[in-house]
Amino acid sequence: MKSNINPPIVLVDKCTGCGLCFEVCPCFVFEITQKTSCVVRDDWCIGCGHCGAVCPEEAISFSTPTIERHPQPNVHSAHSPETLALFLRERRSIRLYQREPIPQDILRQILGAGQHAPTGRNSQNVRYVVLQSPDEIEQLRRMTLTFYEKMFSRIKSPLGAFVLSLIAGRRIVESLRESLPKMEYARKLIEQGKDCLFYHAPVVVIAHAESWDTCSAFNCSTALYNCSLMAQTLRVGCCFNGYLVSAVNHDRKIKRWLNVPHDHLSFAAMTLGYQKITFQALIERTSPRVQWR
Repeated sequence: MKSNINPPIVLVDKCTGCGLCFEVCPCFVFEITQKTSCVVRDDWCIGCGHCGAVCPEEAISFSTPTIERHPQPNVHSAHSPETLALFLRERRSIRLYQREPIPQDILRQILGAGQHAPTGRNSQNVRYVVLQSPDEIEQLRRMTLTFYEKMFSRIKSPLGAFVLSLIAGRRIVESLRESLPKMEYARKLIEQGKDCLFYHAPVVVIAHAESWDTCSAFNCSTALYNCSLMAQTLRVGCCFNGYLVSAVNHDRKIKRWLNVPHDHLSFAAMTLGYQKITFQALIERTSPRVQWR
């Protein structure tokens, strides 16, 4: 959880009492008294910075976070709806990577995009493990494959399947059983040198956060999706990897090896690399399933 939060300070000589800080604050930190904004519940502040970002008079000050004025005043969006819609449609899961390493400054730029994703209660609790070493990626790949070999061997046994259904649930066991033919085929390809797990990606990223925080799943998923969009602008391909997430969370050896704290879970993971191919067409998706009320 976020700690050592510095609450906002109202610069009275600048404040006009417009009340915008009071309106946008999610935690009831402000009151408007005598036509001036006052911080009355500073211990309730979560440090989101909304108040400073909305103030037209720059009358809100922080020690942290710092407020950076918008580089394009009066511009409401960096993209038109049409441009953004096209950008989102262009994003594809990439499973064919070049072996070329991704420079550190590019990786920092990609992870920096996750920094601006929303988090519940502004907890900003997302942590990353970034593997760039081919040897370490290979070791993680082997450990993950070993985990799944054990898992699928249990599925083949009636007793093992029954025990697993008690732990994970019947529907999950049924889903794993349906995946058996695909897994057997993937194993043959792996034996021939094809990487059906990480696709020979030069970078693997795991996002994790506190298991007890009900916002952690959302926080990690949203942060890593932000990273994927930044990667796309930098011509770096990515592919989310649920197989790795499950392995990290259910294999203590893998979790310890990654130095993921015992009270954390991985909620998202992905591979990264310069893509070998360029998609030439846009694919339609299923229309939103909406219940209009």
